[in-house]
Amino acid sequence: MSTQPAVANVVLGEDGVLLLSGVLDFDSVIGLNEQLREPIASTGGDIILDLSGLERVNSVGLSLLLRVAEQAEQSERRLRLRGVPAGLQSMAEVCGLDVWLQQASAA
Repeated sequence: MSTQPAVANVVLGEDGVLLLSGVLDFDSVIGLNEQLREPIASTGGDIILDLSGLERVNSVGLSLLLRVAEQAEQSERRLRLRGVPAGLQSMAEVCGLDVWLQQASAA
């Protein structure tokens, strides 16, 4: 019995929103980080991630979002999140990051 590796994808929408889909976990986060690098560098203004296409997110995925938020702040931009899955909201609450997540989602 073999399992398929987790896959996450990012697509740059016409409106500049980065649409994430798939599974955001240990197996996929490195590849997704690479996929995010170019569109983040090439878009101006706030970084907007739509997470509604994610099937599953674990703590490594939350860590990636925090890293993107840090990169945004370093370039005097903000990370804005849309379509945050309920599981990610619960995880952020357990980690004490619920206020940060709410602020990023409300922006």
